[in-house]
Amino acid sequence: MPTNLQQEQAVKQVQTVKKGVLAVIIGQLNAGGSERQLYLFLQHCDYDHWSPKVFVSGELGAWRDEIVKLGIPVTLLHGNRLAKMWRFRQACLTEGVTCFFSWSSYTNAYAAALLGSNVRKIGSFRNSSFDDLPKMLRKFWEFVSLQPISVAVCNSLETRTRIKQRANASKDVVYVPNGVEFLTPEEIIHWRAFWRKKLLVAGDAILVVGVGRLTPQKNFQRFISVIAQAVQILPIRAVIAGPGAVAQRTALEETIAESGLKNVLGILGYIPNAQRLICAADLFLLTSDHEGMPNVVLEAMACGVPCVSTDVHGVRELIVDGSTGFIVDFQVTNLAQRVIELGRNSKLRYEMGARARQSISKYRPEKVAAQLWKLCESDDGNQKAGH
Repeated sequence: MPTNLQQEQAVKQVQTVKKGVLAVIIGQLNAGGSERQLYLFLQHCDYDHWSPKVFVSGELGAWRDEIVKLGIPVTLLHGNRLAKMWRFRQACLTEGVTCFFSWSSYTNAYAAALLGSNVRKIGSFRNSSFDDLPKMLRKFWEFVSLQPISVAVCNSLETRTRIKQRANASKDVVYVPNGVEFLTPEEIIHWRAFWRKKLLVAGDAILVVGVGRLTPQKNFQRFISVIAQAVQILPIRAVIAGPGAVAQRTALEETIAESGLKNVLGILGYIPNAQRLICAADLFLLTSDHEGMPNVVLEAMACGVPCVSTDVHGVRELIVDGSTGFIVDFQVTNLAQRVIELGRNSKLRYEMGARARQSISKYRPEKVAAQLWKLCESDDGNQKAGH
């Protein structure tokens, strides 16, 4: 039997275990897929072993308050690029940061501010085309985003292949997919009824949902054109949900009016939890020109909603074409044909949606977060998260 003294010493030893301090940097905390992924990562932190801190190089937004509710401080960096990097370095050294984690390729360069320190440096790449980097001097920014980090995390296999071709042999390039929350069957039924009633969707109408920022990348003009063709064949209702500038929304609304779809297709704006809206859909339609790994497709599949998607990066890792959804080229007519095919066949929609939900269990956020927190462990084993 251990003595009281031995027990006291054991307790003190546990209490004095030094936590790892993680500095995560992201460009902005507006409503977006990357920001949601950051929240899920932080939500599954082992706070007995890690003390995370979030730094923002651009602007604060909708996710700032949610992260603060987790008890994690959020710091907005001020000044020009060099001033921000200097302030970031000083904050990391003062806080005793042991691991740096950039959440996007354009913030990977902040790892350079920590050169000469023993901080582990992890960077992120969320598409294989570096579309989130400035177009001017793109090659330079590609180099800067890759050079100062020791680990590159890619959220699609296509991106991992591309980054491995660019990286030197000493750099670890790993694949960790995005995570997605799963609603229970009861929750799906509840939110389906809630949103269909709110949107005044008739019982025989086929509801098509699209979600994303109202930006050219998401190409909701293509979405409108697909609906314009499908509604000639089926009783279609459609909605687009997502934040966007007034000019972008106005342009879409003008196209909707010109296409004679004012009573068919509506724009809802930003919905705090779009997955609940997706539950109401009979099918989900993604019409983007490019993506990293589309979170909205994951969210739809997790709800058992079949997807029709353009052939963008990451989607082939999620959808088995013809089995768990449809992957189509960028032609409006071909997309509309798949929408019509699903709209006509309720049995196909149900079976495809059920297979989709079952196929993505490995994307549960706790599983994905565990992989990312494991990467934060130091190379020499002095800091072992969760051990």
